Amino acid sequence: MPHPHHPVRMRTRRATLAVLALATLGLGAAPSHAQDRTDATAYPNKPITLLVPYAAGGPTDLVARQLAHGLSTLWGQAVVVDNRVGASGLVALTALSRAPADGYTLGVMASPVTAIAPLTQPHFRLDVVKDFTAVSAVVDYALVLLAGPQTPAKTLKDLVDHARQNPHAVTYGSSGVGGTNHLAGELFSRAANAPMMHVPYKGNAPAINDVMAGQVSFVFAQTDSAIGLVNSGKLRALAITSPQRHPALPQVPTMAESGYRGIDVNGWTGVMGPGKLPPQVLKQLEAGIAAVKQTPEFRQKMDALGFMLTDTSASAFGQRMRQERDFWQAKITQAQIPLQ
Repeated sequence: MPHPHHPVRMRTRRATLAVLALATLGLGAAPSHAQDRTDATAYPNKPITLLVPYAAGGPTDLVARQLAHGLSTLWGQAVVVDNRVGASGLVALTALSRAPADGYTLGVMASPVTAIAPLTQPHFRLDVVKDFTAVSAVVDYALVLLAGPQTPAKTLKDLVDHARQNPHAVTYGSSGVGGTNHLAGELFSRAANAPMMHVPYKGNAPAINDVMAGQVSFVFAQTDSAIGLVNSGKLRALAITSPQRHPALPQVPTMAESGYRGIDVNGWTGVMGPGKLPPQVLKQLEAGIAAVKQTPEFRQKMDALGFMLTDTSASAFGQRMRQERDFWQAKITQAQIPLQ
């Protein structure tokens, strides 16, 4: 454990506190010290809960906990994480829709929950754009196509050629039917006009393990897990789904560079609220989250996870959610991808 007076740690802490202090001064209605607040309507003046649709320890949960820590430091209020797991994230989304629109219950959601999960659940009637308030995107991630050591492919072209020449040889794993990496595999197989068999798992970890063991040809994995697997030499990265190359994997070409456009399967983790959040609460949330994202501690944590910070307004985030939902609805309908 570092000495409490370690110079690097002290500099980082001072920089973090300086950023948060400046942000607090710029929050308009919020006084510079939480204990000085006398206006009972000031936000926030009681603990905040962040609903997370996935289990503790996963990437979305890690982002939520780091954000909770930053907001608690900034506002002087407890910010707690509540993991509501189930129905591909719709359990948490439903709970968020039923919460009071006062800013004290928020959701740290990932794009598959809003863009894909509702399409797999015919009885889910909520509109992810109209029935919720988009607050702020926090980080972006992409998917990396990872091939195992026994897969005879050094490039994406090699993989496609192998699939065409051996119609039943190429398989790909996913975290389950309807998951982002399942749909990425379907889009890739159809764009390449090459047969690739989908093998669904309960989570991406067992799928990755079987790729390493040679039981499955490849898997699409989020950057937060792919970077370590590639750098350790356990798996080969053939392509990434982002529009540009990832700074942590500069040697890995994009799908578009490799000749396959229209497979820009990027995801985000962001903050949402119940529908019709008061404008003043939304403004405070936007400013607070933006301040936390600028702190050295938060940036270092996100860099270590392979995430890229995003700077978007609430309105731009809402527009992105709408476009992403429409994109997947069109792709799934056009390609007749089975989700059940």
